[in-house]
Amino acid sequence: MSVISTQQAARTRLTQLCMLFFLLHCSPDNAFTAQNTPLKQDISDSSLAELMNTKISTVARKPQTLSDTPAAVFVISQEDIRRSSANSIPELLRMAPGLSVARIDANKWSVTSRGDSGRFADDLLVMLDGRTVYSPLFAGTFWETLDLPLEDIDRIEIIRGPGGTIWGANAANGAIHIITKHARTTQGNLVTSGGGSEERGFATLRHGGKIGENFYYRLFTKGFTRDNSFNPNGANDSWRMGTVGFRADWDINDNNAIFFRGQYYGGKAGQNTMLFNPEAPEPITTRAEDANLAGGHAVVRWRRTTGERASTELQIYYDRTHRDELSFRETRQTVDVDFQHRFPLKIPFIPLQQDIVWGGGYRWSIDHLGVGLPISFDPARRNLQTGNVFIQTDMPLVEDRLKLTTGIKFLDNTYSHGNFLPNFRLLWTPDSKQSIWASATRSIRLPSRFERDGNQLIRDGAEFIRLISNPHLLAETLWGYEAGYRRQFTKDWSIDIAGFFNDYSHADSEREIAPATIQLTDQRHTHIFGFEIYSQWNAFDRLRFMPSYSHLQVRNRVPLGQEAESGEDPKHQFTLRTQLDVAKNIELDAFFRHINKLPGLGVASYQTLDLRLAWKPKPGMEVSVIGQNLLQSHHPEFAPEVIPTMPVQIQRGVFGRFTWRF
Repeated sequence: MSVISTQQAARTRLTQLCMLFFLLHCSPDNAFTAQNTPLKQDISDSSLAELMNTKISTVARKPQTLSDTPAAVFVISQEDIRRSSANSIPELLRMAPGLSVARIDANKWSVTSRGDSGRFADDLLVMLDGRTVYSPLFAGTFWETLDLPLEDIDRIEIIRGPGGTIWGANAANGAIHIITKHARTTQGNLVTSGGGSEERGFATLRHGGKIGENFYYRLFTKGFTRDNSFNPNGANDSWRMGTVGFRADWDINDNNAIFFRGQYYGGKAGQNTMLFNPEAPEPITTRAEDANLAGGHAVVRWRRTTGERASTELQIYYDRTHRDELSFRETRQTVDVDFQHRFPLKIPFIPLQQDIVWGGGYRWSIDHLGVGLPISFDPARRNLQTGNVFIQTDMPLVEDRLKLTTGIKFLDNTYSHGNFLPNFRLLWTPDSKQSIWASATRSIRLPSRFERDGNQLIRDGAEFIRLISNPHLLAETLWGYEAGYRRQFTKDWSIDIAGFFNDYSHADSEREIAPATIQLTDQRHTHIFGFEIYSQWNAFDRLRFMPSYSHLQVRNRVPLGQEAESGEDPKHQFTLRTQLDVAKNIELDAFFRHINKLPGLGVASYQTLDLRLAWKPKPGMEVSVIGQNLLQSHHPEFAPEVIPTMPVQIQRGVFGRFTWRF
């Protein structure tokens, strides 16, 4: 298919999605029920103390304030999202200290926390409204399929560090939880559209309504097309996607609420794929392709609240994904059931109440993989099952001053049986403006389907080598030790510091078992340690600075004759976000980043700058011009891995965006 016809097909698909959206909500019954929704209050109207008291839920599966959390946590708010230069979820995550975010090409990303970077960062768990989007195929997240209107996101909670006791397997280096807004807060209509040099075109349409007194809903559709990156021989990595979905919240009464969410997406992600055949006259060929992506999910959650510290939740979701590309083909269906119960507990002779959270869950993931392809699997079909039970308690040792959090999870998986994941966290708050915390946690990362059942022909220099799986691989095990300090020095200045030491065993490595044959093993021992600093300074009423610095050290040890990848994580990262309110209705935002070199990938250090200039001509309307990667015409950020595609460089881009809420 020609490029022109492909673009026409993408435009036709986007038009169809838009028409479907309007047919769904522009009926006579709904035409006059929309309510005007004002823009969220500007963050400059909130003090740092109020920001420190923002409620989060990911660390302990219950609401708690940021200042009362014994973990390295960063929250990206809706106001941060609105004032950012980002147009996708991975771009938003660049704000978080301790995260390494690099664009591989126009549609692929490397996102990781505290080391082990890669397209499939296997130690980072990603969730959307409690639904796991981590894929067991290669162990990681397909970021190109995770898309929704950024205006619908309430906040993104990012845990840097192990979270296995609460969230189970694969939350070894951290967890990212994307939480969308309650449908009550998105009443009325939203239109967002724009385009430019790299972001060629995008549009979002949303309608929020109400049925009766307590049932709120929103419908949305979104589509976009992104241009190719830079490669002297042509990149062919353009990205075209469309999605349609809904969320509904039914507040049955004061004690019971039900949440529904559903979404379907489809699109194409371009790439130049390298194919290897040592027996052919040309052993290496490069073919341009559009990977076909499609999938959908449905989530329902019931919550019953019986007191300020007592609640019960039951969540069930179904997820289906499909990928078709030259290297592999996958269709996967997942069913997940999760339950939790929270209640206070009074123990005799102990004056303070404990807070108990316990629960469990079970997940079925059934795949159907292509045969006769460069990346093959034996068997081609498998049912992966994971079950868990957990309990965690907060024990106040000194009221409002010293708190101990302990918990344990038991987890059983098709590939790894009988895992206990404990954690111990201690929080000391000498006064209302500072807190000191420390933790010790055990987490695991389950072997991927590829590591246990896959094989692939790869190129190592001038040689072709068969990489084969290992059916005896154990789960990678991590003991993580952390400490942190938070302080609000004045009403305009705060700081958050976290240090960590991670001890990994049974990590993946490679060994030669025959000429031109390498097998995956689990005999690497790794130490990763470092620290992160984040600060916020409201210099004036209209000017705010948010600098961060992250330092990372990786030490690998493998048996003689084995190899382990190294040098794929930046040792130093520095970012500076600046927000300036030029006038009452004009905003100027800047985001500077310095990323240290990646010697293992041959990627040099780089600095880049994003700028956003926004004008609000009237309430509910915003016009902005955004420049990305302004300091160079193009630069590399990462290199392809696992799936052999051609490397590219990320280009400078400028685009405009129009948003109207009515």
